[in-house]
Amino acid sequence: MMKRILVSFFLNFLLCGMTFSQTDDSKRAAFQFSFMPFMSTNGLQAKEYTNKVSINLLSGLSKNEKAFAFAGLTNIVLNDANGFQFAGLGNYIGNNGKGVAFSGLGNVVRNSYSGFQFAGLGNYIGSSGKGMQFAGLVNISKDYSGFQFAGLVNIAKKVNGVQFAGLLNIAESSDWPVALVNIIKNGDLGIAVTYNEIGSMVVALRSGGRHTYGIVGIGYNHKVNRYVTAGGLGAHIHVTRWLTLNNELMGETLNNFSKYITFKVGYAFLPAFRLTPHIELFGGPSINYIQTDDLRNVDMIPDKHIWRKFGDTKFQQVYFGYQAGLQYFF
Repeated sequence: MMKRILVSFFLNFLLCGMTFSQTDDSKRAAFQFSFMPFMSTNGLQAKEYTNKVSINLLSGLSKNEKAFAFAGLTNIVLNDANGFQFAGLGNYIGNNGKGVAFSGLGNVVRNSYSGFQFAGLGNYIGSSGKGMQFAGLVNISKDYSGFQFAGLVNIAKKVNGVQFAGLLNIAESSDWPVALVNIIKNGDLGIAVTYNEIGSMVVALRSGGRHTYGIVGIGYNHKVNRYVTAGGLGAHIHVTRWLTLNNELMGETLNNFSKYITFKVGYAFLPAFRLTPHIELFGGPSINYIQTDDLRNVDMIPDKHIWRKFGDTKFQQVYFGYQAGLQYFF
C-alpha cells in the first residue's frame, strides 16, 4: 500500500512539472522536480529553463530561479536566482542573485548579490554585495554594503558597513572593522607600548578603520614576574585632528605556564593626543574585574575596590585602574 502511494506521489510530481513546463524558446516552468541534473521534469534541457519553484533531491541545474530552490546537496543556477535558496552543501549562481541563501558549506555568486547569505564555511561574491553575510569561516566580496560576520576572516575591497570577524578583517576601505587584527589599506596600523595599574607592560599591534580597531599584544608583569597576553577592541571618537577619545574593552591574562592563571577584563577611557603624524600619546582611567587562582598575586592588585571576594583558592575584585601608552603609526 505504502509503495503504491509513493509511486503515485512521484508520478503526480512529474506530471505537475510537465504540465507547467513550456517548450518554446523561453523554456519556463512553474515547478521543477529533479533527482540530479538532467534527471528532472525539465529533462535534458534543464540548464535552459527558468523555474519558479525547484525541488532537487540531490542536485539541481537551471538557467534561472525565480522564487524557491531546495536541494539536498547543491543548487546550480547558471544565470540569475531570486527568492529563497537552500542547499545541504552549496548554492552556485552564475550571474546575479537576490533574496535569501542558506547552505551547509558555501554560497558562490559570480557577479552581485543582494540579501541574506548564511554558510557553514564561506560566502563568495565576485562583484558587489549588499545585505548581510554570515559564515562559519570566511566571507569574500569585492565591494560590500551592510554587515559581514565571519568566524575567522572577512575579505573585501570596499566596505560600506560593519565587518565582524573572530580574527581578521582585510579591506582597502572599511570604517567599521571589528576583529583582533584589521588590515585596512586606508586605515590605521600601529605598534603601542602600554602600562597599567597592576604592573603589566604590553607591546601591542593596534589596527583598524576610522571608527573601530582591534588590539592584540604580549608583554610582562614585573610585579609578579608573569608573562602577559592581551587582546581587545576599541572605538574612536574624533574630536579634532590632534585629539581622539578612545574607548577600549580589553582582556589580559598573566601566567608562567603553570596551572595558575590570573585573568583581567575591563573598559578604559583613553584620550589620545597626536604629537606628530606618526606618534600618539594616550592614557586614562579604567574599570576592571580581576580573578586569580594564585593568591600570591593579590599584592599587585590595588587595595581600593568597588567589590571583592576572597575564597580558599580564588580571589576576585572589581576596581578602578588606569592605562597609559605611546603608539607609533606606520
